[in-house]
Amino acid sequence: MSNRDETPMRFACVNCGEPIHIIYPRKGGIKIKGAVSLPFEGPFDGSNPFVDLHIDFPVSFEPYVMGMTAFMKGVQRIGYENYQVHNHRLNALNFLYPKVDTIKRVMRLYDKNPDLFGRLCKKEFSEELRSSEQKDLNLALYAVIAKVFFPFSMPNENAESVNIFMRVTRDLMQGKKEAFDKFIRDIISNDFLKNLQKDCLEIYPEILKYELVFRPALFFDFDQQYQNELVAFRVSTDEFLTYKDLYKDISEIMSRQLVLIAGINNIILRGDHNEFGDFGKRTPKSLNKYADVAFGQKIEFLDDCWYEIDESLYDNQLRNSIAHFKAEYDDVSQKITYYPRKEGMNQEKQETLFFMDFIRKCLLSYREMHRMHHLIKCLFNYYYIIYSEKA
Repeated sequence: MSNRDETPMRFACVNCGEPIHIIYPRKGGIKIKGAVSLPFEGPFDGSNPFVDLHIDFPVSFEPYVMGMTAFMKGVQRIGYENYQVHNHRLNALNFLYPKVDTIKRVMRLYDKNPDLFGRLCKKEFSEELRSSEQKDLNLALYAVIAKVFFPFSMPNENAESVNIFMRVTRDLMQGKKEAFDKFIRDIISNDFLKNLQKDCLEIYPEILKYELVFRPALFFDFDQQYQNELVAFRVSTDEFLTYKDLYKDISEIMSRQLVLIAGINNIILRGDHNEFGDFGKRTPKSLNKYADVAFGQKIEFLDDCWYEIDESLYDNQLRNSIAHFKAEYDDVSQKITYYPRKEGMNQEKQETLFFMDFIRKCLLSYREMHRMHHLIKCLFNYYYIIYSEKA
């Protein structure tokens, strides 16, 4: 059982495939939907189906073994010290998840009502708004984001990202300021940077709203066996269809964030954010044209890139399959089958992954989006604090 005040769990009946919901409130009786509770004398002897469930840990499709609970198996896999870190993040989520609506208000008021935004930041998150200037609004906003969404990140990951972006900003300011200022002027004047920031801000409340399904995905931060095992892990709450749009939306934002990475890369290598390397006829003519390049192809044009990119997160086939409804879900096995290739009316060349692996992809994609959002923050800070004073 989780320490969460309410533990909602879900699985599909192995016989008929219908979903069964079980809710354990901290106070009050168990609520069951889709099934009825019957008297039972244990232990399990295999005559009835056994389903292992836990919202805080991934569970596998294995026979019942007395004493081998999800908690015991989880601690054995990652060790007690790593479990303590995992548990610390879970306890933080127990406190933070009821604040979903508050976070939505913070994101909404940030751009519309500085006074109410500041009061909400102070009341709910103890963050003081120094003034109504944009640089101070940004400071308060990102301080709140750091406080609320730290459970979804790896330790020190955000600080390391900020250091990288601040270093490259400083180097460009000192060595190629004219070209850098031209780049800043372009992405500010056409509202690209502002619109990209807004899109990122819309994702954060969704991540917190779906914290239940991310809990077992966070566990794999410490599980060294996970990547090399062919084990199907079960998610104990919700189902695939709820999350396919989240993955698609994050992927689209990452695709546009690469425009910033590419612009800076072009300045570093060629002194002009619109100047790409020679890729023959496929070479984008400008950064504006690069923005229209397909999600999975953008990385090809980042030659000798200053920013380290995990290409596994740019899964264009999975993203396109989900976006175009070419994916099927088996609720009992939690297996996702998708068809990434153009095959006319036929759907023969399929790919598969399990729901747990898909949620892990969502989490890692969110982290990459969040990392690059720090670049957006740094570029705004440069514009508000340095560039605008010289403009």
